[in-house]
Amino acid sequence: MSAQRPGPGSPREYRFPRSVEHLTASGLRIIVLPMPARPLASVQLLLPGGAALETASNSGLTAALARLLTEGGEQHDADQLVEASELLGAKIGAEAGWESVVIGASLPASRLAGILDLVAEIALAPRVPEREVDRVKALRLAAIEQSQASPRARASEALIAEIYGASAAYSRPMGGTRESVAAISRDALMERHALLLGAGVPTVVIAGELEAAEVIRTVESSPLAQLRAAAPVAPTAADAPSPGGAGTAAAPRLLLLDRPGSVQSELRIGKVGRSRLDPLFYAALIHSEVLGGLFGSRLNRVLREEKGYTYGAAAGFEFRRGRGPFTARTAVESSVTAPALVEARVQIASMTPQPPSDDELNAARQYLRGTFPLRFGSASPVAGAVAGLVAVGLEPSELDRFQSAIDAVSGDEVARVAAALDAETERIVVVGDAATVATPLRDAGFAVEVRGDARDA
Repeated sequence: MSAQRPGPGSPREYRFPRSVEHLTASGLRIIVLPMPARPLASVQLLLPGGAALETASNSGLTAALARLLTEGGEQHDADQLVEASELLGAKIGAEAGWESVVIGASLPASRLAGILDLVAEIALAPRVPEREVDRVKALRLAAIEQSQASPRARASEALIAEIYGASAAYSRPMGGTRESVAAISRDALMERHALLLGAGVPTVVIAGELEAAEVIRTVESSPLAQLRAAAPVAPTAADAPSPGGAGTAAAPRLLLLDRPGSVQSELRIGKVGRSRLDPLFYAALIHSEVLGGLFGSRLNRVLREEKGYTYGAAAGFEFRRGRGPFTARTAVESSVTAPALVEARVQIASMTPQPPSDDELNAARQYLRGTFPLRFGSASPVAGAVAGLVAVGLEPSELDRFQSAIDAVSGDEVARVAAALDAETERIVVVGDAATVATPLRDAGFAVEVRGDARDA
């Protein structure tokens, strides 16, 4: 019996499917990703103009519209749409993101033409029944109430509101707030739909066991060819940071949302992070794994393994076209709220004076390289990944260089990411029993602001 734990094997070589592109006369961009031996194809229609374009008064409008697109179009109501798609062996769905709305479907590759007709129908002229608008609003309002009752969701939402300014789209949940959702009307939804059809270059991404030239001909002869390109609509400071102060180095400001009787505290630390378009994107991925991604990351190792404060701690960047948030998060017993928070901040700050060791760098590289191919075993994640890149303004070829780019990240680049993060204003949110945790937090040097019962927020 060996006394030495086996190490990771060498990551296998992987090549992301090569794309074939075509631009129609109307400006519709077609991206085909042939995948031999993948008879289940994936179609993803990307309409630019997502939640980053929203203001405080109409936040949640894009998410509501995405849910309503599958209620049918000019030729099919909701039930008929389901029946028509099921006859093709497909299921149509739509989802909103910060940069776009995507209408997608998976189905046998041989039935592509039929699904393109249905996707085009709901993309070009969705039905959006008034009664369904009311239903979607009610569901979203119920979800908001439920999230407010969850300490985890409440902490994360409050942190985002602290990181970004009130006018920034990123400061709000993508699904909207109580006030904005309550104000949604069918007219406003149809205005948002018109914006989607005129906010940039529409793109259809199709992956599977397909012949590219034939797919392009099929798309060009389908109603999707009616989609036209337009000038992009620029978001208004979607990632503008909050102008509020964060205390001093000696007394960092902390927002404590009181949850009387809670035996646990939810801890959140956040800053404005990095864009997906940032040249140091790959170094930021390594930074995230070393600090709070891998099971043996600094945060998890110290807070879980060494101190026994928590079952798990994590940290990392959320990448968008604008500068998404960096967050560190964990939950601990109330009695160790203050020391756990102090230690979490120490570990985040450690990335600058103590850059990743060779062992840490290699572990992060091996994990990212090794898990990358596992994400793309079928057509759906391949098409989705390409659609995600297009949404933020990157090319499909970006995925083919992922593994080599990860291997090329140096310790100096990770240190640059850490130093830039250090320079950003820190925000701290705790959800817990103020009667138990406020005094220890103040004794630990935090400038604590207590707000009322988080269960009634």
